[in-house]
Amino acid sequence: MILALDTGMRRGEILQLRWKDVNIEEGVITIRATTTKTTRPCSVPMSTRLREELKRMQGKAPDDAEFLVFGIDSDVKHGFTSACEEAGIEDFHFHDCRHTATTRLAQCGLSPLEVMRITGHSQLTTLTRYFNQTNEQLKKAAAALDAFNSMVSLR
Repeated sequence: MILALDTGMRRGEILQLRWKDVNIEEGVITIRATTTKTTRPCSVPMSTRLREELKRMQGKAPDDAEFLVFGIDSDVKHGFTSACEEAGIEDFHFHDCRHTATTRLAQCGLSPLEVMRITGHSQLTTLTRYFNQTNEQLKKAAAALDAFNSMVSLR
């Protein structure tokens, strides 16, 4: 979940992730072209909590760069659904993590182009479907307009 929420990686990209794709020292995950929806490789930054978790996992993993990070070679849909039910979480799908990550990256102040490079979106129109606007952003926009209007009226 940390990987999904902090990177916005697709489920298939996560399940096909190998230790050779993870550079904990540099804090970068390389998504191979063969595992992406767009068939274009991309690099994804790791948050501190993700780095720490991957480092912990790597310590328990076989010493094999080709080994799958999560050791899962099938879908996790049933397990994820069961975990959500057990936790009392309704109407939440794994892909929702991608929406959350995309929104968080934008809220951090990254430009749309930077977010697209990280999430692997190739079209701005697709990216905008993933972005969930918050009340804080609306207030920030209104404050920016107020500041602009006050500067214009002083001239």
